Amino acid sequence: MQPESVVDSPQSNERRVLLQQIGVLLGAATLPCSALQAAAEPAARRFLDAARFQLLRAVSDTMVPRTDTAGALQAGIPQLIDTLLRNWASAATRTQLGDALQRIDATAIAQSGRRFAQLRPDARLALLRSYDAAALQPAPQTGAPLSVDAMLAGPPVRDADYARLKELVVTLYYSSKVGLTQELTYVHAPGKWQPSVPVTKDTRPAGGGGLF
Repeated sequence: MQPESVVDSPQSNERRVLLQQIGVLLGAATLPCSALQAAAEPAARRFLDAARFQLLRAVSDTMVPRTDTAGALQAGIPQLIDTLLRNWASAATRTQLGDALQRIDATAIAQSGRRFAQLRPDARLALLRSYDAAALQPAPQTGAPLSVDAMLAGPPVRDADYARLKELVVTLYYSSKVGLTQELTYVHAPGKWQPSVPVTKDTRPAGGGGLF
């Protein structure tokens, strides 16, 4: 493996930005490249207990379900999140993401008498759509003016913990091999110039290491 100091391509720079973004979501000061290569580990070594892990699986599957392409479960996103929580997340982030999951579960129990993971997929989707709409409603700004970083992150929402959980699931999925090669059409950069790309009903959005 090359020393990190000599790896300075646009792709490596983009990867550093991605790692920084995920590190912010985890409340981690630094995040090594190996973090995104963490393999699924035995249940005995998981950070989340069995019930909370099943809840994470159900939420991830509902946010990015399997359709004609693989979803979050097939990409191993719940296992990766659990590993990131155990090895790199701050204590505060562990609590916040755990609380976000627990509030989804509590809502399911209040509305149906069953835990979120016990619901049918269509019932999970209906509940999470409603929950998502309420949780991501803009929240009034209080206190000191927002920092530049906070303004770039977007307006505050009513449930910032849920917003962080959702962003983590989606970001990890679309940075995975499955997300880039099946859900998206991976575009290698630099690549050949195409002045015109035909768009059909099967055309997918492009993802890759481009500069723009």
